[in-house]
Amino acid sequence: MSGTSFKVAEAAELLGVSDDTVRRWAAEGRLTINEGEGSVKVIDGIELARVAAESLVEAEGGATFSVRNRMKGIVTAVKTDGVMAQVDIQAGPFRLVSLISSEAVEQLGIEVGKAVIATAKATNVGVEIAS
Repeated sequence: MSGTSFKVAEAAELLGVSDDTVRRWAAEGRLTINEGEGSVKVIDGIELARVAAESLVEAEGGATFSVRNRMKGIVTAVKTDGVMAQVDIQAGPFRLVSLISSEAVEQLGIEVGKAVIATAKATNVGVEIAS
């Protein structure tokens, strides 16, 4: 397991699906739910990123988003090349790609499996660590 794990409800929110869908996927073998501290059910961040990257997930409940909104998601890939970095994020049914400095990636501790919040305005997508 990676250092980051998510409760079932948190994983569902990041993928834009219900808690029941996450549990069903676990029952189908699509992902693994582990026992965390205090017997809380958790999903490894890297495994969750894999599931998010494998297929776009349709938002349940007809959720709508505005580009002015902050979109919570999970980092599915980080590619650094000298000064710049590409950060791929799955935010519910949306795949976002942010080009930011490699220094920002390092300072924020952005890595695959980490929950982040993407903000978009025009052609810019900013990334911050989700709490």
